Amino acid sequence: MTELQIGRVGWDYLRIEVSDRWSTNWFDADVEIKCGAWSGKYTATFENGELRSFAAEIRRLYVDLSGTASLQQVGEPYLSITCKGDGRGHIWLNGVAEERPYQGPKLIFQFTLEQTELPQIADALEALDPKIDATQL
Repeated sequence: MTELQIGRVGWDYLRIEVSDRWSTNWFDADVEIKCGAWSGKYTATFENGELRSFAAEIRRLYVDLSGTASLQQVGEPYLSITCKGDGRGHIWLNGVAEERPYQGPKLIFQFTLEQTELPQIADALEALDPKIDATQL
């Protein structure tokens, strides 16, 4: 799988699709966000392991139902996401998308998810960010 979608097309959603694995340490992905009247598309760079770490936090949130799961990029923050659970199965997703980290426009967005969506999100995050070595490029 090379694509992740959080939310529902026609409503609020975040889509990430891997576009180029140019290194054993980094890859590019096309990011699309729609939240209410606001939307945007851009290319973000991710370090290998960032999405896998977020997947592990999402799995913990699914079990605990409360607390947070966060995608915080180590280098340049093209995409930051925090999912917060209320302990009753409702999840709030807050995000910031930056086309040019620290210097350009950004989209701040928020929408809700259901607890039942979390396992599929974690699976998709892991599929987007598999453990790879140089021989797989």
